Amino acid sequence: MSGVHVRLVVGGEAYAFAVENVLEVTDLGAVAPLPGAGTEVLGVRNLRGEVVPVFDLASVLGIERDGAAQRLVIVEHGGVRAGLAFDDVLGVGALAAPTEAGESPLLLGTSLDDGELVGVVDVPHLFASLAPERT
Repeated sequence: MSGVHVRLVVGGEAYAFAVENVLEVTDLGAVAPLPGAGTEVLGVRNLRGEVVPVFDLASVLGIERDGAAQRLVIVEHGGVRAGLAFDDVLGVGALAAPTEAGESPLLLGTSLDDGELVGVVDVPHLFASLAPERT
């Protein structure tokens, strides 16, 4: 891991993804809903010919958001891609390794960046939580 992260805002809180997992950041765009999908699933989006599932990152992390998400980060893990809707981009840059445990199992922990607490997302656990349960 390089220590470089994409930092973003979700529900007024700062989160970060390791740049190795981020393919791109774009506007949310048109998302086609999926009937019967869970509340965290916004639908699917055609991204240059590839259909990508889109999840509401606030719902996945269990936090409240005022208003609708405006942006989309495309993340990849193990050859699988997903879009995560969020509020705003804070920036891209070096971030210290997490020093405190996070409140969520979806976080590697938290890091202090310029006086602000940033939750560092554990992408493998995030993808495992998004996978449909096999019965």
